[in-house]
Amino acid sequence: MLENQLQSVLHSFQGTCGIAVQNLKTGDQFSHNETAVFPAASLIKLFILLELFRRHDEGQFDLNTEIALCDQDKVGGFGILKEMHEGLKLTYRDLAVLMIVLSDNVATNMLIDILGMSQINAVIQQQGFSQTCLQRKMMDAEAKSRGLDNFTSPMDVLHLLHDLESGTFLTLNSRKQFIDILTRQQCNNKLPALLPPDTRIAHKTGDLPQVEHDVGIIYIGEDPVVTVVMTKDLSSNSDGILLNNVVGSKVYNYFANGRF
Repeated sequence: MLENQLQSVLHSFQGTCGIAVQNLKTGDQFSHNETAVFPAASLIKLFILLELFRRHDEGQFDLNTEIALCDQDKVGGFGILKEMHEGLKLTYRDLAVLMIVLSDNVATNMLIDILGMSQINAVIQQQGFSQTCLQRKMMDAEAKSRGLDNFTSPMDVLHLLHDLESGTFLTLNSRKQFIDILTRQQCNNKLPALLPPDTRIAHKTGDLPQVEHDVGIIYIGEDPVVTVVMTKDLSSNSDGILLNNVVGSKVYNYFANGRF
């Protein structure tokens, strides 16, 4: 049983973790602490992208609209835009790709400004993601010092990923584009690390001190398997990375071997 395999891994894990796994073809699933709330880190970028595509579907935005990079947009952390020259023209689609593929914080903040934080939170609530909230922009230390942070849960993320694969909130074309961006992720040291090299996985990572997340859809044969791993309270971030590695491997091997 997948449950037995994952429970044995969790038994020796030091820290707090939440896991949600669901084979969207067979319905086979496993969850642990799935409604626990975790610092979202860069997973909040999934919900920002959801709102961008929703607005695109409603005709409010053309993803080819261009916006110029300003020096005042630049913040630290992950990404490449902080190194680029002021005035660089980027489309909304470019910002979306950079936000996910390179987890670019500048691109993320620019999209928050374009979409509006309150509007992003409105769609989060509309879709029933009751444990998810966006309270601050990336690298906003002042807001964090006031107790404002971004949060989500394994179950909220599982529902978002499930809807991308087989839902109706976004158009089929937008869902395909969303998944395509996730498959181009360049941070692959967690869930994909122990998978066969040709495995297709659409995923997004997140990390902070004492926090390591990876969430996505692993395509195993004809089965899309949503796999969500979140961790916090780590004594070492390497422990969280290793947990992601092992869970990804066990999920893949279980379903690849036809053990339903």
